[in-house]
Parts: sequence; C-alpha cells; structure tokens
Amino acid sequence: MVQNAKQKSRDYFNSHRKSRLAHSGYWRHDYRCQLEEIGRIRPDRLIDIGCGPGAFLSLVEENFPDIQLNALDLSEGMIRETRERLSSTAIATVGDSEKMPLESKQYQVVTCNMSIHHYPHPQNAVNEMFRILKPGGVLLLNDMDCIAPIRAVANCLFPKLPGGDVKMYGREEIEGMVRSAGFQKIQYRKISPFSFQCIAEKAR
Repeated sequence: MVQNAKQKSRDYFNSHRKSRLAHSGYWRHDYRCQLEEIGRIRPDRLIDIGCGPGAFLSLVEENFPDIQLNALDLSEGMIRETRERLSSTAIATVGDSEKMPLESKQYQVVTCNMSIHHYPHPQNAVNEMFRILKPGGVLLLNDMDCIAPIRAVANCLFPKLPGGDVKMYGREEIEGMVRSAGFQKIQYRKISPFSFQCIAEKAR
C-alpha cells in the first residue's frame, strides 16, 4: 500500500508536469496566505516540500528575490520543471518527504502546500520537517480541510484515484502530528471552505 501510493504519485505527477493548471498553481488563494507569513518572517533560506512544478516557489521568488529557495519532490519530472522556472541559485532535490536526503537545521522556513494528503506516513514527514528547520524556524503547512462527512467520503475515494492520494486529515490529526514532532506555538486556521493553514515554530 505504501509503496503503491508513492509510485502512483510519482507516475502521476511525472506525467502531469506540463499541465497548465499545475504549472499555474492549483491553490492560488492558499499561496497568498503562505506568502503573507513569509513576508512577516523574512527568512534567508526556505524550502518547499512537495514542490510540484514550482508554482508556489516562483511566487516566492517574484515577491522575495533575496530568499535562498530550495525544493523537494518525489517526482523527477516536477523537479525538472521547478529547476527550469526558478533562478539558477535555487536548489531542487528529488527525494521522499518521509525520509529527506537533507541535512538537519538548514532552513528558517519549511512550507508544504497541498502535499501531506499524499503521504502514507505523514508523521514521519512532519518529523523530517522539524529536523531540517533551524532552531526558531517556522513550519507553514497547508492542505485540504472539509467537514467530517465530506472528508470521510473523500478518504473512501482516495485509493481509487490515480494521483496517489492517501488521506485527508482533520484538524486534531494535523495538530497532533505537529505537536508530536516537537513544534510549539501551533496555530491552525481555515483559509478557505476547503483548506487550512497550520503555522508552528521550532523552539530556539
């Protein structure tokens, strides 16, 4: 099940890396909310986990050209797209979010947009996000959020979808993962009828 979901995700996103919708970004409103927080924090170094074709990072680069941008994605095709659309200073890495090929304590901000519902072991991924953040760093986590009945139906359908979707997580599950990883000052808020933003800090 785990490897099947990951392989489905890799195959699907490799084949959809030139999609116009993917290239423009699926969740532009959510991106704006993430950009607001980045503007408040003003990090020197940021990484986007599950970066897709770099739609979000291209907006970060446009708005904050001084930030050193980094990216991680399971799909080789999406990493190629990200490298092509960002400046030559950006670093894009192929890798599994649940076992990142990245050094610890490297980034001031970790973003993850509409990706965690693809992870068979999301706690491992959140633990990794904590590990790669510098002390005092901030996690900006964004994903789908629906009322419980809709979420239950979606979770029944996910295994039948081609994109490797695994599970849509509720607020208590997300907050529990973030807290278990070691994060503090956790803020969870709805930013649209279908999505949330969770902001959490790593202690200094």
